[in-house]
Amino acid sequence: MKQYAQILYGKAHWIFESEEMPDYGPDIILVEITDKPEVKEGWDYNPETGEFTAPIILKPTPIDPRPSLEEMQAQTLLNTEYLVSKSELLGGM
Repeated sequence: MKQYAQILYGKAHWIFESEEMPDYGPDIILVEITDKPEVKEGWDYNPETGEFTAPIILKPTPIDPRPSLEEMQAQTLLNTEYLVSKSELLGGM
């Protein structure tokens, strides 16, 4: 039994086994990978070299967590107290 990969958008899209390479039509690209057991679905395929490489998955940029409701209320209270104090110090201008 031989192993094949369907190539779609430059990636191994579907890996399957068959006695012979099926003929699904001219738009379906199939590559034999019997001697490349490490190849997995999602791996990048270079048609010029015939090589497969594992995809590089970038880690997402960490995002600061949103403040909790209590933190937002505390910040609003501090801002209000600051503005009231400032107004009292300036004599109600």
